[in-house]
Amino acid sequence: MASIIDNIVGIVGLLTAIFAVFLYFRKPQEAMDKRQALADKELDSKATILAGKEMESKAALLAQQVESEKVLNEKKFAEMNAKIDLSIISLQQNIHDVDMKVNSLVTTSNTFHFEMSNRLTELATILRERLPPRHGDKHTNPLV
Repeated sequence: MASIIDNIVGIVGLLTAIFAVFLYFRKPQEAMDKRQALADKELDSKATILAGKEMESKAALLAQQVESEKVLNEKKFAEMNAKIDLSIISLQQNIHDVDMKVNSLVTTSNTFHFEMSNRLTELATILRERLPPRHGDKHTNPLV
């Protein structure tokens, strides 16, 4: 019986030694796995932060480009409005000039027609006085 107890004690001792060796090699592996998991987590966190910063940078650049385009468009619209205003003023001046010329032409034409009417009346009067009347018909003169 002593030999069975010695065998059991030997087997338990051998199992304890094997278990101790197993734990000795397993603990560093678990620690390494934990460190690797922490490093991976930290790397993911850094990558997420870096991606976030990159997105912020791109968003800021895009916002700057949009603002620059907005300022450029406002400047172009202001220039176009100024040109349109100048064109309207120029057109109004041209219309005024044309109105003045038309008024002058109408006045000249009216004066010319009035003078021509007076001259024709004068000529008709002169012809009536100088030409003898026809055969008894005073009103057959074509100029009357």
